Amino acid sequence: MIQPSQPTFPIDYVDSPSGMEKLLKAMDSVDTVFLDLEADSMHHYYAKICLIQILVGDHCYLVDPLSEISLDGFLKKLAKKVLVLHGADYDLRMLYQSSGFRPHQVYDTMLAAQLLGKPAFGLAALVHAYFGVTLKKDQQKADWSLRPLPPLMLQYGAQDTFFLPGLYESLTQELEAKQRLEWHEECCRELVKATAKSKEVDLENTWRIDGSSRLYPRQLAALQALWKFRDQTAKDLDLPSYKVMPSDILLRFSMAVPQEGEPEQVPSLPSRLNPKIKTGFLDAFQEALDLPEGAWPQPMRTPRKIAPSPSSTVLNHLKTVRDKIAEDLKMDPSLLATKSTLTAVALTGANSRPKMMAAAKWMKWQEELLLDAWLKPKEAAPPASNS
Repeated sequence: MIQPSQPTFPIDYVDSPSGMEKLLKAMDSVDTVFLDLEADSMHHYYAKICLIQILVGDHCYLVDPLSEISLDGFLKKLAKKVLVLHGADYDLRMLYQSSGFRPHQVYDTMLAAQLLGKPAFGLAALVHAYFGVTLKKDQQKADWSLRPLPPLMLQYGAQDTFFLPGLYESLTQELEAKQRLEWHEECCRELVKATAKSKEVDLENTWRIDGSSRLYPRQLAALQALWKFRDQTAKDLDLPSYKVMPSDILLRFSMAVPQEGEPEQVPSLPSRLNPKIKTGFLDAFQEALDLPEGAWPQPMRTPRKIAPSPSSTVLNHLKTVRDKIAEDLKMDPSLLATKSTLTAVALTGANSRPKMMAAAKWMKWQEELLLDAWLKPKEAAPPASNS
């Protein structure tokens, strides 16, 4: 599919009921839309969707979720369409978390490229490979909550949907030629399921950052106090926590807390730090030092579990077979079976079909490629069935 080097379709900014009505009417005439969104996680404490870019036919609509228009009708209609996105995981998670949105069907161009064994599967790499166009990514880290959005950012927002129809068509043809389209469909269905699951967060221990396991109780008290100060400051300023203060400073101050009888040495803070934040930080540090021993948090003691080790012979057999099939398919071996999957299957002994299937928790296409091959004699890895 030949495409011009830059977006040439009409672009509508949707921030009014009349604009939304026009978009909804346009959506009635298509079954497939091309979607992208921009969020502000690098600029604000609570990440939110700031722009939804949707290509409907030959018309791009930039929907403003920060305006006062209702998105209910739009999301309800959107859920019934085939959504083509690139790297859909983050976008679908954001939509689910913000509105409970669940799509009917998704086509992820990044997953398609991975299943085809493309060496580089980012959107910019694919656009360059298929269309010879170098995408400008200079607005990728911009603050999309700004209003009004500058024309350059609007154009940038539209460009990512502009190339999706061509990629969709080309990648689908290649998947069909290699008999991998059903693999892709199954991967996309699993992706939709995964993005609707909330990740469990231990709110009581979020302050235990990387490196905190090395601290003793009084140092942990300092870390907890400093983390809470930074977190509240970030909320007050509506900034990501790392923009208030990087975690290595919290850890450095906590590690400087002396044990009994040792001299107290307070590390220095960056000179560029806001004086008010600096004062509050040092006050929180001093208050933590003054806490009685009974108020000190204790190190987390997790029961030591001795993980069973699979037979190295069995594990090597599984890996050798997987790698040979992946090589024949010109695919990343981890797409066929991850390291954890190999280990789980090896622990079963890899000689019982039901046990292996239960341990692998894989998709149908992975099972069809690997299960019988793994059960064959360990001397040879069979050739892949798709090329």
